[in-house]
Amino acid sequence: MRRAMAVIAGVAVLWAGQAIAADRESEFRGRRLAEANCYDCHALALDDESLDPRAPPFRELALRPDVEALRADMAGDLFARHPEMPDFEPTSDQIDDLVDFIESLAP
Repeated sequence: MRRAMAVIAGVAVLWAGQAIAADRESEFRGRRLAEANCYDCHALALDDESLDPRAPPFRELALRPDVEALRADMAGDLFARHPEMPDFEPTSDQIDDLVDFIESLAP
């Protein structure tokens, strides 16, 4: 019985480690997408300023209580509603990566 519990605990630790690594990879991909598509207007770091004063820094987006709503907004017409945004239609995986990156900026 103890051996089974030890095996279960070991598997749980490995699975948790893989989930954390996957989150960091997603954040990394999201950051790269933001650098390629959003940096011209939005601040992407914890202490920089947006080049376009109308574009909220990503760290402020991370503080919104509805940050999860960004997923739906990006999948919807966010880019069409804002003509100054790049011609970028992210896939659902890319949206997840972008939101994971934005969430990583929250304190």
